[in-house]
Amino acid sequence: MGVNVIQRLTVVSNPTRIFEVGTELDGREVIEIKQVGYELDNGVFSEFHVFDENDQLIASIENCPVILDWKVIVEDGPAEVANGRDYGNDLGRAAV
Repeated sequence: MGVNVIQRLTVVSNPTRIFEVGTELDGREVIEIKQVGYELDNGVFSEFHVFDENDQLIASIENCPVILDWKVIVEDGPAEVANGRDYGNDLGRAAV
């Protein structure tokens, strides 16, 4: 069984913002993108955090429509076994 790892997050806005693991943003390398939102009784709070090589927060994306590109990482096997794309809904919640 594998773990879904977000590789790229596209914020659907004007202008469009793209955060991708391995790229540089303002001199800082994007190392990890985490989904940290949660469900409430009356809706969803959607939030993603983008971290640099020093585990410092580069950006926090809250309640925005997003497109996620992800990879499935397997612990005992090939590093990349599948790719996928998920589209967030109006509140920015994406299934990963």
